[in-house]
Order: sequence, then C-alpha cells, then structure tokens
Amino acid sequence: MRLPVLFAALALAGALPVVALAQTPPPAAAPTTGVSVAEARVWLTGLGGTVGEPIAREGVTSLHVADEPLPWNLTFYGCGPSLCDDVQYSAIFTGPITQDQINDWNREHRFLKAFFVPAAPGAEASAAVQYDVILTGDGTDQLREPTVVWLQLLREFAQGLVAAAPAEAANPAQ
Repeated sequence: MRLPVLFAALALAGALPVVALAQTPPPAAAPTTGVSVAEARVWLTGLGGTVGEPIAREGVTSLHVADEPLPWNLTFYGCGPSLCDDVQYSAIFTGPITQDQINDWNREHRFLKAFFVPAAPGAEASAAVQYDVILTGDGTDQLREPTVVWLQLLREFAQGLVAAAPAEAANPAQ
C-alpha cells in the first residue's frame, strides 16, 4: 500500500524545478565593521611602537612593528575599500627550536598558535607564531585587548624558547 504513495511522491518531486547545486556565491560585501590599515598604524605609533609603512602583497596588507627585542607583524584580511574586519598578529623566531617545543606550546596554550619550520640545509629551524582576530566593532579601540593578549603571549613564547635553549646556544660568548 505504501508503494503507490512513494511513487506519487517521487513523481511530484520530479515535477519540481531543478535547483543547481553548484552556484557561484555572490561577491562578498565590503565590511561595515573593522579598522583601516592607516588608523591601526597611527594607533600603534601612538602607543610608542615603531611601525613601518604598510606593505601590500598578494591581496593582503601588513604592518611591521619593530618592537625590540620581539619584532612582529599585523596583517589585515577581509578588507574592503576602507575597512578590514580580520587581522592576524604574527612573528618568526629562529634558533635552536625543536618540534617538541612547538607541540608542547600548542598543547598547553590557547590563542597564540605556533608552527614549526624544519631547518633548511645550512640554516636553523624556525617557528612562526600567529594570533587571529575577527573584528566586530569599529575603530582601533577593538585592537586594544587583542594587542595586550598578543604581547603577553609573544613574550611568554619567547621566554620559553630561551629557557629551553642549550646553554652554549643561549650564551655564545662562552
């Protein structure tokens, strides 16, 4: 008895218009929240940072912050004509770094994620650390808390690398 009902349902489904499954999404709208690269640069400079000129490469713009002894970058994603609603803090470390150190960091910490880069012939291993932030408000005030978190964790990451370094690598003068 159910078979005729199933056939009727299938026949009715066949009469419905076919919807294309693979559709091209509409172009993304320009963000209405976020921060401009220029505003972020002025804000970071006002905090005492030495901030380089914006560098645009492969569709993203970065600011290099020469915050010695730990220089870092702020990269802007999801940008429209004036605002970017996605930023990434990042830094690169080289030296006597092991994959175990990076794995330990990632297992024990949240937010700042590290990536191990094996040594190329004749070079040292390195690590990249990143902190991604989605901006949901307007202006540079929304960068305040993520920047504090970034700087604290960046310092903690660097101190962990130094503490784990062999004595001869940490003090080459001996």
